[in-house]
Amino acid sequence: MTSNALSSGTWPRADTCDGGDAVPDLHWTAGPPGTRTYALQLFDPDAPNGGFTHWMLANELADLREPTPRTGVSGRNDFGREGYAGPCPPKGSRHRYIFTVYAVDASLPLRPLYSHADFQKALEPHVLTQATLTATYAR
Repeated sequence: MTSNALSSGTWPRADTCDGGDAVPDLHWTAGPPGTRTYALQLFDPDAPNGGFTHWMLANELADLREPTPRTGVSGRNDFGREGYAGPCPPKGSRHRYIFTVYAVDASLPLRPLYSHADFQKALEPHVLTQATLTATYAR
């Protein structure tokens, strides 16, 4: 998984809660044979209470030629909202943010606003491979 916006390892302010909060460009190579869809997650392992989920997206098309628009089904992030919410650590701290893309052998039976637990349960038996990208952001 790669991203031009995150290539320095530091999250650009424009793509955080201090800016436009946009999903950075994300690129990955095709999954192995049998890949039907992709799932994505953005997770902050440095947040209190075991981490913080900023985004979950399931059932992204297996044949992506453009980084946007996204066509998958979004879950409820830990802000309590549907969709993507970029990095937003407490002032005075630096957190790591980990994007994970999963190559999945099925379309996952998830409805909009699914929980993190539902995402993990649906995803677990269907992951063929995965890749991560980590970047930091400080306020």
